[in-house]
Amino acid sequence: MAEKPASERTEQATPQRMKKARTEGQVAQSQEVPSVLMIGALILVLVLASGHMHWWFTSQMREGLLFRLNSSISPETFGEILYARGVQCLVVLLPFLLAMAVASGVGSIVVGGAAWSPKAIRLDLSRISPIKGFKNLISLRSIVKLLISISKLTVFLAIAWQYIGARMDILLSLQWTSATGVLYTISRLVLGLGVRIAVALAAIASVDFLYQRWNHRRQLKMTRHEVKEERKEHEVSSETKGRIRSIQMAMAQKQMLQEVPGADIVVTNPTHYAVALRYEATEMAAPQVVAKGADFMCETIKEIARANGVPIIEKPELARALYASVEPGEAIPEALFVAVAEVLAAIYRLKKKAPPLSLDTSE
Repeated sequence: MAEKPASERTEQATPQRMKKARTEGQVAQSQEVPSVLMIGALILVLVLASGHMHWWFTSQMREGLLFRLNSSISPETFGEILYARGVQCLVVLLPFLLAMAVASGVGSIVVGGAAWSPKAIRLDLSRISPIKGFKNLISLRSIVKLLISISKLTVFLAIAWQYIGARMDILLSLQWTSATGVLYTISRLVLGLGVRIAVALAAIASVDFLYQRWNHRRQLKMTRHEVKEERKEHEVSSETKGRIRSIQMAMAQKQMLQEVPGADIVVTNPTHYAVALRYEATEMAAPQVVAKGADFMCETIKEIARANGVPIIEKPELARALYASVEPGEAIPEALFVAVAEVLAAIYRLKKKAPPLSLDTSE
């Protein structure tokens, strides 16, 4: 489906659209923010590790200049020397590599947020098409990027020219300075230039950050038709959920009504509420509510009770209390135990049975 022109996409992206875009890897991206964080991380590591690096470079230079051979070096020995030096170089560079990796990841999260999108890393052969690559190379977007890069380079050269030009006397005086003094002075100059370039890049990154966030939201804008269609899909989903809930309630009511024939008594309001109770002295600590209902369900419970010979008694206050406080399958609360016991005892007396509950109310 072709993308709608920008003139038709006048509505802000909905949360569903934003979520879908993130799952597909469409997030705001900026090259400037990770770059400035990486430069800042490199400068910070360089300042913290400068003492150790000075010691390491000095020791390597001294060992290299004082190196003497007592015998010829075999290929195996030469390989071992190269391997040892390579490991040492990797250990020295490891803090810089880790700092760059962390800064790059943090920069991407700052711009677009954290997002896991397997779809964004799938193989897409169209991305490596020579024809498409050539079109992108001469597109307006690539030209704009080239102009921005040239502008950045011009700014950095201007900063370097001004910074070094203002310190030309210091550079000229290095010819009378010791080797240690030359290294110290050049290190300070390089650090100062790096900090100034990082500040300039931070200003550029701030503008690019705001632009990329705005441009990302602009690209995700929707037409009014798309918003209406998404709203319809959401409403259909709500209706489907409602039907599922209705089916679940109907199944629960059917299961509940199947318990009415086994009840000992049905307490009614008499027309608004009906609560079916069952009690087995050997199995239950207290009577349980096996079914309850209001209005239509009340009449249904009473019809099932009459058809199966379950006694029905009118106790409005007790029926309302049981209906409001006890769910089917639960035992009655202690506050209603005496009232229910009296009703059950009366029913059992009518059936000429011994009352199953103790009516001790002395407490």
